[in-house]
Amino acid sequence: MTKQDLVDRLSDGVGLSKPEVQAVVDGMLALVMDAVSSGQRVELRRFGVWKSVQRKGRHLRTPDGAHEIDLPDRPTAVFVPAAEFRQRMTDLKAKSMLN
Repeated sequence: MTKQDLVDRLSDGVGLSKPEVQAVVDGMLALVMDAVSSGQRVELRRFGVWKSVQRKGRHLRTPDGAHEIDLPDRPTAVFVPAAEFRQRMTDLKAKSMLN
């Protein structure tokens, strides 16, 4: 599902125009990005949590072995699904295994 698909389905479901829903979706995503990039934790109950974590740097070698590269520590965003979300995914997996 793309962002446009999300806007289309929300617009049909809530009775707002597509430009209004587009503005809300864009605004929400901008708020989440701003908060997480500033180190805040964003939690949507029953959905999940976005947070910023520090990834450790690592030492890499190119596939041909000719060069070595040191990647520094860097911040990155992670999403941790809520228990209900994880349960739905588990149910989906179990359902697909039965088919």
